[in-house]
Amino acid sequence: MHGIVSLLDDEHYALVEDIWAQLEKEFGVHGLYTTPFPHFSYQVAGGYDVEAVGDYLQELTQNMRPFQIRTAGLGVFTLSKPVLYIPIVRSPELSRLHQQLWDGLTGKATDAAGYYDPGMWMPHITLAHGDIDRDKLAEIVRAMSGCNFHWQATVNNLSLIYDTGTKQGLRCRYNFDNGE
Repeated sequence: MHGIVSLLDDEHYALVEDIWAQLEKEFGVHGLYTTPFPHFSYQVAGGYDVEAVGDYLQELTQNMRPFQIRTAGLGVFTLSKPVLYIPIVRSPELSRLHQQLWDGLTGKATDAAGYYDPGMWMPHITLAHGDIDRDKLAEIVRAMSGCNFHWQATVNNLSLIYDTGTKQGLRCRYNFDNGE
């Protein structure tokens, strides 16, 4: 799958990388490295018209200013293979950007995942997925329950992550130009 995302700011990017390293060292969890960029997603799709998406993201970010997001605690998506994540609090500004992206990407994406639809979207930063069994999940949550996941981070880019079939890579990144 491919995705339209915001990469985390430098401080929180490093924090997530440290958490990933800890999870691998202490619990053998390494499925998260299939998407090796700490980020949160606005839309995930089977494919994109890369040129059209690049043009759209570049135009959109030209007058955008960085803004703050807040996170709160830990969450779990309960699937056959659970996903551990840090929830992002949906603010009006974040929701407006998400809606604008969703609307602007219509016709540029194929097979967009419905759980990123504005009515269902739960912004989050993935900490672990793919290789967590339920017993391991309980141990991980217990170990991480003392950590502070109440962060304030700066959103300053929109990016396209693409999937090669074996790993994911960064296709393009457009930084907000601060509206100046």
